[in-house]
Amino acid sequence: MALQIAAVANSIAALSVSGVSLKDVDEIPAGVDKRSPTILPLPDYVTNFAVERVSFGSSTALQNISYTLNYRFCYKPVGQGRQKTIEYYDEMIDKVALFFDAVMAIETLTGAVDITPAGVTNMGIVNDPSENEFIGCDLAVRILEFVG
Repeated sequence: MALQIAAVANSIAALSVSGVSLKDVDEIPAGVDKRSPTILPLPDYVTNFAVERVSFGSSTALQNISYTLNYRFCYKPVGQGRQKTIEYYDEMIDKVALFFDAVMAIETLTGAVDITPAGVTNMGIVNDPSENEFIGCDLAVRILEFVG
């Protein structure tokens, strides 16, 4: 059995988060639609890769594979609204919570055995792939796969 990173990414992209568009690794836009909050994979998408052997053997050894998948949340374009950024933080945090709720509620996670929220960083002004500025943050989820 091979690693299932692409299948896991597909499962995450298929989540339903009210008012948020989720993008898969093969759907990363050149620029984020400024009318729709969007969660998309970061360029350093897979990090903290670790392998733990849980049985003996060469090619038949059972292994736990864990890694972190990293996303960027582009919530609203900078400059939209009176105060530009701070007035949207509460709404943005609500959407982050909805994303993590959806992650924790996944019943069928194709390719993995477990997924957990792993953190929120870089909260403030972030750039989309075209360097457009958004109010946003970076999100991480920790994945556990069983390979054997």
